[in-house]
Amino acid sequence: MTTNKFMKQMQWITKKLLVSCFLASGFLFAQTTSDAVDLLERMSVSAKRLSFQGEFVYQQGAQLQTLSVIHQAEDQTASERERIFYLDGAPREVIRSGNELFFSSYNEGVTKFQHGSLMPVLSKFQSGVSEHFYDLKIAGVDRVAGREAVLLLVLPKDRFRYGYQLWLDRESSLLLKSVLVDDQGKIIERLQFTSLNIGNLSNDDLALLDHKPSNVDETIRLRSNPAIGLSDKPGAPSKWQTGWLPAGFVLENSSIRPSPMSQHDVDALIFSDGIANFSVFVEQDDTRVLSQASEQIGALSAVSKIYREGNQYFHVTVVGDIPLGTAERVAVSVRPVNMKP
Repeated sequence: MTTNKFMKQMQWITKKLLVSCFLASGFLFAQTTSDAVDLLERMSVSAKRLSFQGEFVYQQGAQLQTLSVIHQAEDQTASERERIFYLDGAPREVIRSGNELFFSSYNEGVTKFQHGSLMPVLSKFQSGVSEHFYDLKIAGVDRVAGREAVLLLVLPKDRFRYGYQLWLDRESSLLLKSVLVDDQGKIIERLQFTSLNIGNLSNDDLALLDHKPSNVDETIRLRSNPAIGLSDKPGAPSKWQTGWLPAGFVLENSSIRPSPMSQHDVDALIFSDGIANFSVFVEQDDTRVLSQASEQIGALSAVSKIYREGNQYFHVTVVGDIPLGTAERVAVSVRPVNMKP
């Protein structure tokens, strides 16, 4: 059996296993792909137009955290607001008011936040899903946080990107649970509400939204194009290119930015298939030691390698929400623009 034929057979088997896992808790709906697309669109809209309060668990690899959230929908008198508070470990808090994010660790020295918004998975589907690279299936019904939910599967057509299992509230289409899986069906990342109230917020909840922490570690103003930093030179022609990309990934932005680690500039390339995103960073390396390292934390993969071009050494980094094998293959393909594949 040829390699290509074997891979196609394995992809077919993986998809069948993913669907069959959920037939035990519901039946396969007869809805068409257009019904699934409509459901996905309503999910994105409901997250902005509904006010809600609840608690959820967030699993990233072997790490599990419990958080609380208060979300106020935008209306004629107020902009969209949100408060996320970590219930485990050192106190940490994220408050979003309109286009501003406030991060606070209450003097505990913890300033690393993984959540700029409640459910980053939502932003992935705002531009829709390409049917060339993903299959959409409504797989059945279930219950999450005491609410009836519709299970929607977003299945990749190759092994170079992740798949998504989304449980949407049957009444409001709000996302109740999301599971990100690899091509073997292994859970990479999970977010799930354990309690949820949808509707008007209480006075106590509104007071918490109005409260700003006395100590703010960092304030970020959200931009329409987050791929471009304030210190970037957007649109600058990069001297680097990727020799290989998974089908469907396109260059969305290129820029040159100051390096946080050295005096050299960094070439930055941003790629996306409409759902998954990854970045390639290249800067001159002064260690002059050939090496390569890789790491995966939840959905985030990072690969770092030293590339040699004549007497010069360059540090190549690939980071994004793609499988580690995909990131490694992209990293080893990076080369100067003037170099032929």
